[in-house]
Amino acid sequence: MQCRMTVQPVCQWYLSIGEPVVLNYGCKTPRASTSKRILSGAVTHVRGGDTIEVNGIPIRLAALDCPEKGKQKGDYATKVTKPFYGLHAKCELTGARTYYRLAGYCSINGTDFGRYTMHNSSCKVWEKFDVWNGH
Repeated sequence: MQCRMTVQPVCQWYLSIGEPVVLNYGCKTPRASTSKRILSGAVTHVRGGDTIEVNGIPIRLAALDCPEKGKQKGDYATKVTKPFYGLHAKCELTGARTYYRLAGYCSINGTDFGRYTMHNSSCKVWEKFDVWNGH
């Protein structure tokens, strides 16, 4: 995946399917197209139980509801997901965006991230936002 800066603060990210997805990112704040896209790459940061970065792009795990960092259960959810750092992620982007993060269903080395996190911490499915019934 590569980023090409244009004259405006816009990056074009080329995802695994080879088509450009224009993100109003300035390489910082993403916006996705509404069509289903796949983002594939390394987990470059684990922000919390429900948010990771893939190749530096923040991804909010769709339909996953985790306690916030700074609270005991939220810190534990983050601890459970930290081992995913550096591993290969494949995320199906929903087209939604929340707080400068793209939303998507992700698997890490073939393991469903959401299911793993729900099974191993106090995170749960947030049915209201489970747009594809992925969990």
